[in-house]
Parts: sequence; C-alpha cells; structure tokens
Amino acid sequence: MKSDRCQNNCCQSGSCSMSSFVEKLYPVNKPDDRMSLKDGEQARACSLPEIASIVELSLIGSMTKEEAILAADPYSIGAILRESKLIPRDALDDPGKPERLLEWSDESRSLKIFAEDLAYPLEQAHRMTGLAGLMLLQEENWLGSGHLKEIFEEWALQYAPDRFGTQLHPSIVLRERLLYRWKGHIETMLHHLGDGDLSVALVSGVDMMKEHPREAACLADLRDIQLEALFRASLACYRQGMEHKLEILIPYPADMEEWTHMHELIERVAEETLCHQRRTVTYSIGAVIGMESGLELAADLAKCADLLVLDCSGVGHSDHPWSQEKLENLRALVGRIRRVSPHIPLRASSLQNVADLAALCQIGVREISSSPGVIPSFRLAAAQWELREAANLEHRYSCEG
Repeated sequence: MKSDRCQNNCCQSGSCSMSSFVEKLYPVNKPDDRMSLKDGEQARACSLPEIASIVELSLIGSMTKEEAILAADPYSIGAILRESKLIPRDALDDPGKPERLLEWSDESRSLKIFAEDLAYPLEQAHRMTGLAGLMLLQEENWLGSGHLKEIFEEWALQYAPDRFGTQLHPSIVLRERLLYRWKGHIETMLHHLGDGDLSVALVSGVDMMKEHPREAACLADLRDIQLEALFRASLACYRQGMEHKLEILIPYPADMEEWTHMHELIERVAEETLCHQRRTVTYSIGAVIGMESGLELAADLAKCADLLVLDCSGVGHSDHPWSQEKLENLRALVGRIRRVSPHIPLRASSLQNVADLAALCQIGVREISSSPGVIPSFRLAAAQWELREAANLEHRYSCEG
C-alpha cells in the first residue's frame, strides 16, 4: 500500500510512480561501486522528488551518503535548490533535503570553492554555506553601480574638470567620505564571511576617466583608498574578535616591474595604515593572470606571489566544455607554474560549466571560484569527482595487491 510518506519516495516497489526511478537508481543487483553512474547507465536524480528520495534512502540506511551524492545530477541541483525554497514547509516532509545533500557533498570534498562578486548586502547566511570564501574581482563595477555610486562619481569628477565642467581640486573631505563608506562595505562582508577568506582584486580602471590625461592619477588614488579601506576594515574586525584571512590580488600585471610597483604600494599602505598593529592583520598578496599569459611571466610571478588566480572568463562557456586546445594551453601554464613553485595555491576563477572541473582537478588546480548561480553544481560535482577518484585508486591498489 502507498504510505503517507510516499512524497519522500521510500515506499515499496510498485506502490507509486516514483518507484521505477528508485529501482533504476538503486537496483538489487547493482553494478560495481567503482563504476561511475554514467558508465553503469544508471539514472540520475534530477528533480526535487528524486533528490528527496535518495536522501531519504540514505537516512534510513538503504544507501550510503556517498551513493546518494553520486546519484544526483549536478546540472540540475541548482534549479532543484531554488524550487525547494518555494515550496511551503508542510508540502514536503523535509523540504531541506537538497541542502542536506549538498552538506554531505561539502563533507566529502577537499576542493575549495569561492563565490565571486556576491550581491551586496549578504543578508542570508546560507549563501556562504559550503564556501571557502568570497572573491571581489570587479570592485570598479560595483563602485559604478552600488550604493557608493554617488559619492564615487563625485570624487572621480575632480580629476576631469575639463570634461565635466567643474573646477574642483581633489578634496580630502570627499576622499574620507569614500574611504569610510568603502570600509563599511568591506567590514560587512567580513562579518558575513566569519572564518572564510576574502579575496579582493585592486581596481583596474575607472570607466568615466577612460583615455583622460589624468586617468592614471585617478586610478592610483583610488587604489590607495581601496587598500586603506581594506586594512581599516580588517583591523576593526580583529578588534571585535574575528579571525579571517585577507587576500589582495594584483590584476593582470604586464611584467615584473608592474608587479613590484604594486606590491610595494600594498606594503606601504599597510605600514602607514596599521603601524604597530600590522601583525594583527593577516593578509597575502597574489596576482590575477589570464589564460593566455606568457609562461615565463607566470613562472616569475609564482616565485614572488602568495597565490595565483587563473582568470578563465574568456575561455569558459556554460553550454559546452573547453576545447582541447584550451586545455593544452592551461596544462602548459599550470605545469610551468608548478615546476617553479610546486605548492603555490592556484585558483581557477569565473568557471561556468561543471564539465570543466575534472580537467582542472587532473592538472592540479585545487581551488575554484564561480558566480553564485552555479555554485551548487560545483559543490556537488567536486564531491562526485573526488569520490570516484578515491574509488578508482582503491580499485587499482586492490588489483595490484
């Protein structure tokens, strides 16, 4: 008979329309555990009832957590998660089962996943669940459209009196207003992150100053304000008893001379801002490089930087995986970096397709970042890849033994 718990799909075979899926997913004579679901031609749980089913099967001991993770479809989990939040609490026995599956995935993986440019403010704590931290790679875009837009534009207008018809000189008052508003923004981010890492790329341009003679001066002053805001916010959080890690990224250095100049700027602002309290703020300095960066420049940066971020925004696509040519270029770049600095953290940013994840893991990238919309897919896919790799490794050992 069909029970009242049929919505969780743990009824007996043939008692409801979902039983055929459960039988296909978890057959009595199931294939070798080391075989992937794709290779075994088993079903993938790609709807909310199916996800609820495999979670329930795991909770009652009919399948392991690892089997439940491997049974889910990473391409569908994001939409399933959004769907579950729209269903009333009494419509399902436990509408939080997709979140529970993702929590199991987080426990099963070592790959670090970061969110990119998460919308401000971070009012919902669950948005950071399972994440190693947050990356702010496009602060200049946020300045031009966020809640600091008016004060930022007023400050920037001072550098182009011939273009905007004002005779003002750079004002210390406007600088201080922008600085403290920016500090408040970063401090709020750190509060929501808790123990997570905050990675911030220095601003790389000011759109309203493009091709203006004073563009360089405006950008230099803006970076100075950004760095002081970062250090002041970090110090304020430290005084409140918060432990966190700050990563400052130099975007796309053209050569080692530019890297050295920007590195010295960061250290100077840190010294002037923190003074004797400098040791209380933990920060590292890294670089963002493109996939087409020269191998020698990447190797030189690997010798000096604390971490490297590989910008994949120009090569990834949400509908299809990377081409073989792009994979070879990436493999050569990572290989050159690893030969110089075997243990430097490498992070691939702006990922869009979970199909690219396996290739990244195989060449030694252990940190990734993506937009919030696809993070659930990467959380699940990363766990699946690591579970399969562990099973394959165990299988090889058993065959050799």
